[in-house]
Amino acid sequence: MLGRMSDPQQSAHNPHQVPPYVSQQAQPGGHPGQAPSAGHREPAAQGYILNGQSSPAASTASTDANPAGRAGLIIGLVGLGLGLLTTLAVQIFIRTDAYPAVGMINALGSLLTFAAALAALILGFVGLRKAGAPHGSAGIAAGLGIAGVAGIAFSFLVNTAGALLSF
Repeated sequence: MLGRMSDPQQSAHNPHQVPPYVSQQAQPGGHPGQAPSAGHREPAAQGYILNGQSSPAASTASTDANPAGRAGLIIGLVGLGLGLLTTLAVQIFIRTDAYPAVGMINALGSLLTFAAALAALILGFVGLRKAGAPHGSAGIAAGLGIAGVAGIAFSFLVNTAGALLSF
């Protein structure tokens, strides 16, 4: 006989040792404390797969997305692309001697990129606060938003200081 469990609920006349994770409620075809039979399956906990079958709660939990996080991620990526496109366009206009268009393109591109980064930051934080939803895309959106807002704010401060110091 195997060593005894030190569980005070185990009695001397119960020869079956029940692991602590087995429910102590009455099982179909058995009595309390008896391990479930091979044919009986416990209902799966929400979001988990048991014996290769998912519960209805698991299938709905896996399809539940985080729409705020996903939208923030998409807007953050669009803002990142817009910032890169603005930088490329400014360099092209500088090389073609179209200086009057450089300021306008830079200002418009920076404004749109800042708006997209701010929207990504807000949607990312909203998605991170949503309980029970996946937070990967929301975290990436918040990171893109923080980087975009900080980068554009720093660029604005440097450009403003440069303009004020070079009368």
